[in-house]
Amino acid sequence: MNLMRAKEIKDDPVMQDVVYNGGYVYIEDVNDDTQKALVRYTKQSEETFEVDVTELTEK
Repeated sequence: MNLMRAKEIKDDPVMQDVVYNGGYVYIEDVNDDTQKALVRYTKQSEETFEVDVTELTEK
């Protein structure tokens, strides 16, 4: 995924299906400078973590 699309998904009130490492995630924030997204798994945890936006896939 590219940075612009990650930002669009984050700002969209309708949750999009985004996958990281085989699990669905919710994008909490996107950092323009580092090109990383702050995400959390939708089902398993409230814990957030950072990943490169290029590692995210939209389903």
